[in-house]
Amino acid sequence: MIKPTLEALNSHDKNTFLARLFEQHEFESPYHFHPEYELTAILKGEGNRFVGNNMSAYQQGDLVLIGSNVPHCWKTTLHNEKINAKSVVIQFNIDFLGSNFFENQSAWKVVQLLNKSFHGIHFSGTNTTAIINLMMAVVKTEDSFKKLILVLEILDRLTDHASYQYLNAEPVIYSPQGIEHQRLKLVQSFIIDNFRSKITLDEVAEIGSMTKNAFCKFYKKTTGKTLTSAITYYRLQYAMQQLISTDKNVTQISFDSGFSDVASFHKIFKLATGKSPLGYRKHRLAIIG
Repeated sequence: MIKPTLEALNSHDKNTFLARLFEQHEFESPYHFHPEYELTAILKGEGNRFVGNNMSAYQQGDLVLIGSNVPHCWKTTLHNEKINAKSVVIQFNIDFLGSNFFENQSAWKVVQLLNKSFHGIHFSGTNTTAIINLMMAVVKTEDSFKKLILVLEILDRLTDHASYQYLNAEPVIYSPQGIEHQRLKLVQSFIIDNFRSKITLDEVAEIGSMTKNAFCKFYKKTTGKTLTSAITYYRLQYAMQQLISTDKNVTQISFDSGFSDVASFHKIFKLATGKSPLGYRKHRLAIIG
């Protein structure tokens, strides 16, 4: 099991933010969090993106803004080339422009944007391409002042971006000092890595160093969900993706997603979506065209 960590980011060349290009066989960072805000654009690859309590599919062109200490990770599902995961990432502290910059009324739109980012924000539409190009320019430019101007332009464009959605209905913020969050991160990381397999209450209670009864109360209190509903959520999200992106039959998708009983899968899927698995596939493919 890969444990989620508090990631410590070191600035380079005394810059007040980090801009980096990643090219990997697969995204390697575990479920983690850090005090910096993060803007991530996917240049190549596909898989699942985990931000807070949300699981969504990602592909080339994906653009997400994540708030300070919001847990996140990307899991690559396509591994047919040497480089299957490529991204450009900009990370910055709230005071990267000075401790009082965002107290200025002229910066209120950016402040609103950063406050929204605690939900995790996914941007879409044609305008994202221009923003991603600006992010690449930040990485390629050696002049520190030009880098700063480009980052400000990116933030300005994001504030005016009309096509976006929250990834979580409520903000999801972890505390580096919180014992409850340390336990929760271990459990969430385990679930993310293993939801397609059998997960028992005994396993997760042991990971959280708690009795089964204490763990159930703890998990419900900290997430608002039962362990079963959390695991089912991830399995359903994966099944929905498989119904749209593959031609696998429903039985195979059911088992691949972690459900042990096809009849139960049909019932749970219908309850969650209002449609049967095949009905959902037909409906979504008709929309996609």
